[in-house]
This record gives sequence, structure tokens and C-alpha cells, in this order.
Amino acid sequence: MRKILGIVAFVAMTMPLMAGITTYTFTSADWKSKQGSVIVDGKTDGWVSNKAGLQYDKPQYQTGVKVTSKEAYTDAGATSIKSFTNVRRVTFNYATTTSGAGSFRFQIGANAIIDTTVTISTTNTDLVVDLPEEQSGQITFWVHCTTNSIWLASVSIRSEDGESPVFTQATYQLVTDIHSLCDSDQVIFGVADGTTNRMMGYYDEMVSQNNIHAIKAVYDKDRTIIRESDDAIYTLWKEIGENVNDTVYVFQDELRYEQAYLVASGGRTKNKLTLWDDVVSPAYGNYGFWRMTIGQDGAAVIENAGTSTRKYLQYNAKDQLFGCYENADSQTKVCLYRRVEAKGTDNPAIVANMVNFGNVQLARSSAMVEGSKTMEVNAVKLTEDIICSLKHGDVFSLQTTSLDRDGDLMTISYQATKSGKYIDTLVLSSTGVTEEVTVMLTVVGEISIAEAVQCAEYEFVYLNPVVVTKKYDTYVFIRDETGSMLIYDTTNPDTGKPYAQGLEQGHVLSNVQGHFKNYFGVPEMTPTTAWTVDAQKKSVTPETVTEVDSADVCHYVRIENAVVGENFRWGDILVVDKFNTGIRCATPLTLDAIVMIDHDELQLWIVKQEYMPTDIDEVSATKPMYGSKFIHKGQLFIRNNNRLTNAVGQRIK
Repeated sequence: MRKILGIVAFVAMTMPLMAGITTYTFTSADWKSKQGSVIVDGKTDGWVSNKAGLQYDKPQYQTGVKVTSKEAYTDAGATSIKSFTNVRRVTFNYATTTSGAGSFRFQIGANAIIDTTVTISTTNTDLVVDLPEEQSGQITFWVHCTTNSIWLASVSIRSEDGESPVFTQATYQLVTDIHSLCDSDQVIFGVADGTTNRMMGYYDEMVSQNNIHAIKAVYDKDRTIIRESDDAIYTLWKEIGENVNDTVYVFQDELRYEQAYLVASGGRTKNKLTLWDDVVSPAYGNYGFWRMTIGQDGAAVIENAGTSTRKYLQYNAKDQLFGCYENADSQTKVCLYRRVEAKGTDNPAIVANMVNFGNVQLARSSAMVEGSKTMEVNAVKLTEDIICSLKHGDVFSLQTTSLDRDGDLMTISYQATKSGKYIDTLVLSSTGVTEEVTVMLTVVGEISIAEAVQCAEYEFVYLNPVVVTKKYDTYVFIRDETGSMLIYDTTNPDTGKPYAQGLEQGHVLSNVQGHFKNYFGVPEMTPTTAWTVDAQKKSVTPETVTEVDSADVCHYVRIENAVVGENFRWGDILVVDKFNTGIRCATPLTLDAIVMIDHDELQLWIVKQEYMPTDIDEVSATKPMYGSKFIHKGQLFIRNNNRLTNAVGQRIK
């Protein structure tokens, strides 16, 4: 017995010390903070403010304590109440304005002050400082802002007495494998387009009886994790038939209504998505049951098993709501995020989130596309370093095969030579603990507009280059050598401004990316990233045509000798003064126009109109405007009141 105890004691003495990471997220301008969801007491743990920041911000873009370059606020900072042992890394999560500059300075105990330079990042990012030697003591930091503003959101400290808050908090993670769903899982419905910061809320009859409203959502950069909201959580139940293909799902809103289930009860004219107290209806059959498939990228097709005409659960980006639709591709697909419970700190564990490189572009002129991403691997109670490997390794590669036992940053790279979706599995293992992480990449090849307009609904497209033929409000008409289409402008989440702000006719756009949609006959794209605008404009001339049809939608055309009647039609086609040119009459014109479809009607949206005085003897103005006079076939005419009259005021037909 004594011999065994002696061995145990020896092992305990030689076992490496445990360590972890403590993250403080700031909640006010005077550096109050929380760990996870728990507010620290400010007496035994937390920070004592040495100088407060200007304010605390949590808007759509930058989050944290705002520090400006004004003397009253620069060098704002605080000192930790606790003393930390063997600190090996400090991480600052921060954001800046578009020209924010400065540094984070910090000191551990009586050690030398460390100064780190901030790089511009208009969304929150991490600045990681690895110490060459471990240091111990209280930590003091200063935010030294020299230009505009810096926001500090959190400070993470890796030390001997730290924990791993990632392990002690449940997270809602993107579902990419339907088999990972289990009975009683709590799930959140997100949006599968990569840019929309919305999720499905709860049914509120005061808001709408036909659909469920969208509420704000916070996704991580890879959109693999969504922030929890009590207004968005549903409970999933599985109903399994004779084989796996018979599996259907029930979504219960038990947090707010207890015995209430998500149902589809819409005919041809309603997109009804609502709640009811049962899952079977005399009118709509099994309208509380849903069939579901989930792609490797998380995009889900969720189809109601009842008899409702409109049965596909989707997100309507235009109206910002979730409803049911007749066509599976008529709106934006949704995705599911399932609650993954915390692993805790009682047992050895490794945690790393899915790595999603998203969509990357392979230009026609390039033989290969490559890139990398640094991810965080957290660990707790490990006694050996983490061994890293990939199951396939044909597209992805690892910068290192070993990570620190307390977790570390690691870089994953990729090299791809052709378009497609690529999936691999990252394996992390140590002391009998193994964690497998999905790594995803979608390579999109550069295509022409002619190829883009043949894409499926919401397919990701990459155009390069294109020329702007007309910019109006949220409409940006573009063309290349193969065809024309519309960019329907939205807000750039990085700037809070429209993507197309400042665009004009003739601008050349490179690296144009977005999702394609055929909007009732109009081929259009919703942008997902900012494009590059060439400094030099191109001269844009319309293509001369004698007739137009639906194949010409979005084309910039010229029609010579056109006569627009009193009903504002050129033949059977409606002529629309969309761009406020202010000139319409029956006289033969040269019309420069954008061909469009609106409410299933082919239209000409006039860009420019010019009179054609081919048989005029004298002209007093090259472009007759209101009140101007000219002679036609020896008779005096006056341009007045948006019509032509002769000298005695008679209207000329």
C-alpha cells in the first residue's frame, strides 16, 4: 500500500501545472466587466478604473469602451484586482474607426511596460501578445489613442490560475450534419446567406398573423456561432418512421407558449407560418411536422409535411420576416443553430469551433486560390500538448502539428485549383481526449453575366470586371461583353452605408460578389462584399436596337425614330420616366433607356431623350425645352406644358 501511495505522490509532483484563460468583457466606460454572463464584483475580482473611457458602445459595428484621441480620454485604462500567476499571453479584443490609431500598453506586476500597435479594424478583432517569459502580478493597461477612436471590448489573460470561459458557457453552433440533431435540442433559426444579421423571433399575433418576425442576431465572423436570445429559441423533437428517410421534426415554442408548435397553414395567397396547439389539422393535415435536409454549408431546406400550398420555411429579405413559400428557392434559405452544452472544467477537454472560410474567388486568370485563417483552440486540464492533424489534407494544411496544452492559436491554410465545395476534418487530441472540427471552403469561379443569369436562386456569383450603365437609388445596372443585369444595392455591414454609394455611369467594378436572384423576370444580384472601383471611367454607349423583348431586361439600349404616344407607350411597351427626364411627346425621338420588367410588364426606363429634327427648316434650340420655339415644315411650334402646340395654342397630335 505504501509503495502505491508513493508512486501516486511522485506522479502528482511531476505532473505539469494546469492553466487556462480568463476573459473579462467590459460593460461600462469605467471598466466594469463580466466573465461569461456573470458580472464580477469589483472587489475581489475585476478592474479598478484609473481613467474612464468616453462611453460604452454596443452598436452594429464597433463594441466596447470607446477611447478617443482627446486628451481627456486617451490613456484610459484600469488595474486588475486579482494578481495573476505565470501569465503567458494577453489578448485585446478591439475595434477602430476607419482611421483610428494608437496602441495598447500594459504592465504585469513590476515588469517592464509592453507597448503594442493597433491596426485599423472597423469590426472587433483580436490583438494577441505572447510573452517571451512568464510574468506574475496585477495587470494594468492603458488605451493610448492617437487618432480618432479605439474601442476595447475585452481582455483575455492566459495564466496558471485562469479558466476557460468557452468551456463554461453553452453555445449555439451551426448544424451542418442533420444526424447531430437530437430530441429536445434547443435550436435557433438563422439566415443562410452569410450577410444578414437576423434570426427568427417568436410568433406575435400583434405583429403579424401570416408570418414570424425577424429580430436582430449576432453571429461570429464565420457565422458558425450565433448569440443566444430568449426570443428566438425553439425546442426540436424528432419523429422517426420506418426508415431514416421518414424522419420528420417538430418545433415547439415551449419557452413562451408551452404547448405551441410551429405550423404551416397557408393557401396560395398567404405565407402563413404560425403557432398552434396541435400538430395535425383537419384543414392542413400534418402541418406541425417538417421534413428537413441540411447542406454541408448549413443551408437547410425545411418542408412542411402538411397539405399547405406554401410549405417551405424561408427568410424574406425584402420584408425581413420568416414565412412559408410555394417554391423552395423563392426566398433565402434558413439554417439551424443548436445548443451545445458547456464541457465544464471538471474533466480534460479540448474545444475548437468549426472553421468556415466561406466563399473565396478563383479568377479566370489564376491557376490557384489560396489563403489562411487563424483559429483559437481552447483546452483545460490537459497534461500533454495537443496533437493536430487533418483527415484528408489535400486542400487544407496546418502550420503546426502541436499546440500548447492550455490551448493556443493555430493557422489553417488552403490551396485550391478549381471551383467547388471542400470539406475536411481537423483532429485535435491529447491525453485520451479527442475533438474533431469541420473545416469548410467554397471556391467560386469567376463567371460572365451571361453565365450568372442562368444560375439557381441565391447561388453565389463572382463577376469581374463589369461596367455601370446606370445608377439610380438602390438600382445599379451593369454589363460586360456577354450581357446585362441589375445589382440591387444593400447596406455594407462593415461601413453601415450602401455598397454603391458614389457610383456613377461608366465606373468599372472588379471583384463583384453576391447572391443571384431572378426577381419576377429581372436578373439581379444582392452584393455581399464591397467591390473595387477603378479610378478610370469607361465611356458607356447604349446598344442600338429596333425592338426589345424580355431577353433584353437590364440592357441599356438606344431606339431611334421612336414615337411615344399620349399613353406613354412605344408600340406596346410602356415608357416610364423613372429617372425624371421630364420629356415626353409624340415627335420622333432618340430614346436611351434601360429595359425593365415591373409587375410582369415590359417597360423602358428612359435615361435620355433627344429630338430628331430631320425635316426641320430652322431650329431655335438644339433640344427644345418648355417655352422654346422652332420651325417645322414652315410652321412655328412652341414646346409648352409637356406637349407641342402651334403658335395659336392648338395641340399638335
